[in-house]
Amino acid sequence: MKTRPLAVLALLMLIASAPLSAQLSFTATYDTERKVTLRGTVTRIEWVNPHAFFFINVTDSSNIVTNWALEFGNILDLERSGWSEESLAIGDVVAVEGVPARGPARQAYARSITRAPSGERLFVVTPRPAPRAEPAPRWPDGKVRLGPAPGKKGYWGTASAVGLVENTGTPIPMNADAILDNISDVDRVAPFQPWAKALYERRQRRLLRDDPMARCVPPGGPRQFHTPHGIQMVEQREVNRILVLLGGGNRNWRLIHTDGRPVGQAAEVVPTFYGTSVGRWEGDTLVVETVGFNDKFWFTSGGLPHTELLHLTERISRPDLNTLRYDVTVDDAGAYSRPWTGGWTLQWVPDEEIQEYFCEENAESTFDR
Repeated sequence: MKTRPLAVLALLMLIASAPLSAQLSFTATYDTERKVTLRGTVTRIEWVNPHAFFFINVTDSSNIVTNWALEFGNILDLERSGWSEESLAIGDVVAVEGVPARGPARQAYARSITRAPSGERLFVVTPRPAPRAEPAPRWPDGKVRLGPAPGKKGYWGTASAVGLVENTGTPIPMNADAILDNISDVDRVAPFQPWAKALYERRQRRLLRDDPMARCVPPGGPRQFHTPHGIQMVEQREVNRILVLLGGGNRNWRLIHTDGRPVGQAAEVVPTFYGTSVGRWEGDTLVVETVGFNDKFWFTSGGLPHTELLHLTERISRPDLNTLRYDVTVDDAGAYSRPWTGGWTLQWVPDEEIQEYFCEENAESTFDR
């Protein structure tokens, strides 16, 4: 049997480089216009965040063996569906249908995995059941709760939109990474200033390869309501603050003060990834004003630019148990010609807590094969 040691070495060097970081957008990493079918023997399994990998030796018609890295999902979703690292064993023979990586790397995203010769399908994620219709829980004083009722568990999961765009009543087609189906729709996204429009177009055309979140930078601004695995809102009424805990990103949190302090100006605070947030209640709606952002992150999915002048006004409400309504007005005179508003809803995930999730930058570069 022939082998290709130089090809394997080249693959190791390529996977260790940043362009194929598992945290890049799916579109930047994988070529969705192509498909690949593989069959081989499992040589290694890596049960890691943000996506799990396994590796197989594939023998071609010339009896030459090559090793492929196969991404097959996130371990939090897989474990919820009953899968574990032991569900697949080194030495198992599997058949894989998937989407290959861009470029020469022997890497693919596995859409379907079956064990030979039984044909058993592996790592299939089970959809959550539809939630029951119930009113939103409330505090004894009648205020709506943003978290679970006493004695219950839960968090806010999947957002109804993949990206932030201005509310105009007409949907803008984009993929799951918030990459526009048609770049000519750019003027419908937001009222860009010329430089901001050019930068947004560049990020889009590069398929979000420059996304700082791929380097474990925190997802500040509205993007925290788009991170994988949701958010948990912890109301600490005794100290007049609300914590927003992220189930994705790098296990970060955000602090919202509700003690009546003034909002202040961006120039008065040290710029940070989450800014300085002050919240107040208007009926059942939490209104949060945030200033003091740095410009070292992308404040939304899809690559919308911002400057340190960014001022967000978020309106968060819970019309029923299962729905969190999130609307945000973006006011950034450095990047946009006027303030603009967008938003979405999030779905309640009952009877569960957000699980431990840490950003492991370019985890596949640690694989010793």
